[in-house]
Amino acid sequence: MVEDPYTFGRIAAANSLSDVYAMGGQPLTALNIVGFPAPMDKTILREILRGAQDTVRQAGALVVGGHTFNEKEIKFGLAVTGRIDPKRIITNAGARAGDVLILTKPLGTGVFAQMMMTDEEIDQDFYSAAVNSMMALNRVASEIMVECEASAGTDITGYGLLGHSQEMAEASGKRLRIFASEVPLLPKARELAKRLVDPGVLMNENSFGNRVDWQTAVPEEIKNILWESQTSGGLLVCLTAENARRFIALAERSGVVAKEVGAVIEGERGTVEVV
Repeated sequence: MVEDPYTFGRIAAANSLSDVYAMGGQPLTALNIVGFPAPMDKTILREILRGAQDTVRQAGALVVGGHTFNEKEIKFGLAVTGRIDPKRIITNAGARAGDVLILTKPLGTGVFAQMMMTDEEIDQDFYSAAVNSMMALNRVASEIMVECEASAGTDITGYGLLGHSQEMAEASGKRLRIFASEVPLLPKARELAKRLVDPGVLMNENSFGNRVDWQTAVPEEIKNILWESQTSGGLLVCLTAENARRFIALAERSGVVAKEVGAVIEGERGTVEVV
């Protein structure tokens, strides 16, 4: 999604580390998994690995090796090992009726990916906001999530906000309500989403659409953003109302996005309503 190999490496690392943070854990080690075209300039590979190592170091973890293979296109990610207190594991299965849903990064990276694949002029404000968001670790948000005794949590990645919300609803045996107008978006994402649609929209809608109930008229571009796949997205955190207020206050002090985007309600298990 980006041309700069160093930035590419940083985004890939942040995305890979996110699964540990989503459960309240601390990354310890990472292995590079690299698919790289043999004829390509190896300085590109060096910069990708340097970007990833800088992000892993920022997470307080270590790159301890990796695996490479010859590939037609560049593929890169990390296999991450972390540690967690077994008494404080946060899963997507603990949501309770009355809880509040907090999202810690804006949506719109699917729109960003489509912008980068077109020949139209790149919007620099959107580019900067999207790249900075994708490079940002979920480390601080995860630490606040644990401190505030979250009921449940997940990171928002390939299944999009609605897909991961449905998974949380299913695992918890509850119904989730999403406030479409409250979901934070990257600047200009809505405007661009009117003509740039991520392929993940169709994939996720086909997979989860029969479990999502649209209870109000939502503009098509907002629907697409709620469905689209996210790269290195934020955490969706489920907390009591009191703990949610505390989470938002701590996040604001730390410079972390923390927006109330929904609630956990009683209703048909494994369903999501959008209002």
